[in-house]
Amino acid sequence: MPGRNGHTAVTAESRALFIGCVGFVVLGGVAFLLVGREPVSLSGRGSAGDIAALGTAILGAGAVVAGCLQRQPAVSPQGHGGGRTRNTIDIAALALAHGSIFLVGWLALFSIFQQAFIGAVLYPVAAAVLVGTTGAVSVYIAYLSALSMTAYRLAALLAGFLVTGVLASMLTAQDPQWWQENLSALGTSSDVSGAAFNITLIIAGVVVTTLAGYATMTLATTATTPPARHRVRLLEGGIILMGVFLACVGLFPVDDRFGLHTLVASGMVVVFASLAVRIRALVPSLPAAFAALGWLFLAAIIVAAVLWFPVGYYNLTAVELIAASLIFTWLIVLIRNLAAVDADHLAADRLPDVDRLPDVDRPGRPQAGPADIKDQPVPAASDDTAAEP
Repeated sequence: MPGRNGHTAVTAESRALFIGCVGFVVLGGVAFLLVGREPVSLSGRGSAGDIAALGTAILGAGAVVAGCLQRQPAVSPQGHGGGRTRNTIDIAALALAHGSIFLVGWLALFSIFQQAFIGAVLYPVAAAVLVGTTGAVSVYIAYLSALSMTAYRLAALLAGFLVTGVLASMLTAQDPQWWQENLSALGTSSDVSGAAFNITLIIAGVVVTTLAGYATMTLATTATTPPARHRVRLLEGGIILMGVFLACVGLFPVDDRFGLHTLVASGMVVVFASLAVRIRALVPSLPAAFAALGWLFLAAIIVAAVLWFPVGYYNLTAVELIAASLIFTWLIVLIRNLAAVDADHLAADRLPDVDRLPDVDRPGRPQAGPADIKDQPVPAASDDTAAEP
């Protein structure tokens, strides 16, 4: 069945396969030229894994842009007030998130392969085929992901991106005792670990601002009164502010900008607390269980903070991990609940109007009885059905 832009699912799959073939040829050819005549290792500097990770990050980001442009004008969730600038930011956030996931994911996977096949090397043709395959898989997934992006998928993308980025920073940290200081110490080093941590926070913050538009799209279009529209703007503004603060945590490392770093990190917690306390007032259609979850998470963060500073049971890293995990868990669950509310609204709009049905088809109408049949006129006999003598 044709979609919103007149394209079928078969057409989308065909285009994704074509883009995947292009990715295979382009990245495989680049790998063959870069490898040269000498065999290369699976992981490490100048390896097939490095070529695959960098290439899939670039090609995957490009495939996301192509998918988003294919969805135009429906790609922008900001039909209620966003413009071209906001739409560009949303597309860039999706492209950066996908590219970063491909970069970190393929680096980790090739590293695991190298540990599984110790001493193994790839000759030029084999390296080109393997790297080309990673390019085909990545652009195929990226294009279809952008083409069918929803709040559900974007929330899952954010969770996967945060986990892979922070874990990569932890595993590549040069100081094995970083956790004795605080979580932000991961971003203080000038090596790959610090760059991975800070870039992950910056891109994740931009993705959160994109989530705000996707999450409140249906609420904004169905809000018919000024108070309802004001509540939607408050909710969207709160989510955007959390994303801005998260990006600023990565922009201002704790060792260079301690004051600003602490301010934006604390501001993110304050915005979360404000939204968690007022969420049922902002979106009355959300379930009470989700509102209770917000109160529970807020209480857990307060207890962890008390056990750190006055009691000294936890160190600062444990408190930051607890707070960050609960805040982002709540945010992702919020996005999913808002998407569920949107789905219920759309399902209600698709229900048939019972008043428009004819009386004979109206549900609940009693069947005609003998008295009703007796009162109805008897149809005249046709010429070929004359009465028998």
